[in-house]
Amino acid sequence: MSHNTCRKRRGFTLVELLVVIAIIGILVALLLPAVAAAREAARKMSCQNNLKQVGLAMRTYHNTYGRFPPNGNFFWTRQSKNQHTWYNSSRGSVFVKLLSFMEQDPLYNQMNFSLAGTNDATRFERQKDASGKWWRANIIPSFICASANIDPYMTGTNPISDPAMGCYGYSLGSQYGTSWNNICTDYYGNTFGTGPSHHGNDARGFNASGVFLRGHWAAKFRDVTDGESQVILVGEILPSKSDHYVNGWFHFNSPWALTSAPINYPIVGVGDSGFSWGNANPPLNPHSCTHFKAWTTVQGFKSAHKGGAQYVFCDGSVQFLSENMDYITYQRLGDRRDGQPLGNEWNTNY
Repeated sequence: MSHNTCRKRRGFTLVELLVVIAIIGILVALLLPAVAAAREAARKMSCQNNLKQVGLAMRTYHNTYGRFPPNGNFFWTRQSKNQHTWYNSSRGSVFVKLLSFMEQDPLYNQMNFSLAGTNDATRFERQKDASGKWWRANIIPSFICASANIDPYMTGTNPISDPAMGCYGYSLGSQYGTSWNNICTDYYGNTFGTGPSHHGNDARGFNASGVFLRGHWAAKFRDVTDGESQVILVGEILPSKSDHYVNGWFHFNSPWALTSAPINYPIVGVGDSGFSWGNANPPLNPHSCTHFKAWTTVQGFKSAHKGGAQYVFCDGSVQFLSENMDYITYQRLGDRRDGQPLGNEWNTNY
């Protein structure tokens, strides 16, 4: 007589299951930072490619017109004769002039740069396309850095009329400037005496530290006497950190930036704890350089990347600059004509 021996199946004990779960949890915990780092590296590279496109467009514009694209504000051009006011002088920011060099011809070709008026019907900044969408409301993918994780319509929710954000600013270098009601008394700029006009409110190159001014002027290659590989052209900004940047990439008084502020200087901006639009105008002299209208610091270059920000230089090269780099060295990289060109010791990519 044969007997079937039934072996009792043995399952996992509770302790064994808990051990397996713990091991899986440890592996996930180890892998998640690596995955996050890989994703951020990809986003950072995407931002770098955007800057390369901007740099190439800038140089192509220069080859076409004999200078870099000027900002669209005529208010400070021949101030005693030009008949322009703050409200009728706008022709858009530097980036508006780049559109036709960045495969944005359909948008650029709609624009009438002869407009000059003081009401909504005639102001350049408030014009619309045939569908009724405002020019300023167009999101330009090459002007957005994925790492910044921004709301493309930060000041509203209407994609037809609200200004679209941008993550890059054109450099005024170490230009002199103050803050709203002098709330921040640090980082006044004009480090080498080459940028005396207040926040670049000028259209005369002999008052310009950097490659651009807020008035209708921009440098030529010959004006960059410190060397094209040694002077910042455009860098990363965070639109939530400035009362100017929230006006978007299109506005003539929005995406200008200064090297006089340290890289990634902390600002309490839109979405941060303690910020509200209601207290965007601070009381007199609270002595806070982290405020939304502390222009000497908010108009500095900033990024969401850890440890620094990316810049495109006048030669078209893109460099990552550490937020811990020597302050004076940084000022010299912003100044096109301080007379003390640097070697390559600052360049981490050299």
